[in-house]
Amino acid sequence: MFERLTGTATFNLLGKGLDVAAKRHAVISNNIANVNTPLFKRQIVTFEDEMARVFDGKVDIVGRREDDRHIPIGTTDYMEIGPTTVKDRIHIMRNDKNNVDIDVEMSDLAKNTMTYQVHANRIAQMFSQLNDVISRGGRQ
Repeated sequence: MFERLTGTATFNLLGKGLDVAAKRHAVISNNIANVNTPLFKRQIVTFEDEMARVFDGKVDIVGRREDDRHIPIGTTDYMEIGPTTVKDRIHIMRNDKNNVDIDVEMSDLAKNTMTYQVHANRIAQMFSQLNDVISRGGRQ
């Protein structure tokens, strides 16, 4: 019963958003911690572009299945998409080959914190509504 209520696409996507924000927070914190480490390359978390490709139905290769037991090619479920950490090797801004800009990292951290709070608040609202239905039983 509880699985039917919390297993909705909205709930799953909000949970995935929290996971991505937590991963991004850890990566940004690591970048900030290594701002003065020579040769350190900043890392970024990619997720939104891949998720958009899944929702748009844009896949690189599509395979035809002759049997249901065959592995599907080109079909991706949104729950299979996760955050990916990538090193930024393109931008080099200092003589010690470190490419971490503290101003960029701090603004990314603030943006990520707001994103996390929005997702967490929406999930809290969903549970509050569920609690209201359970406790009042639909009575006004």
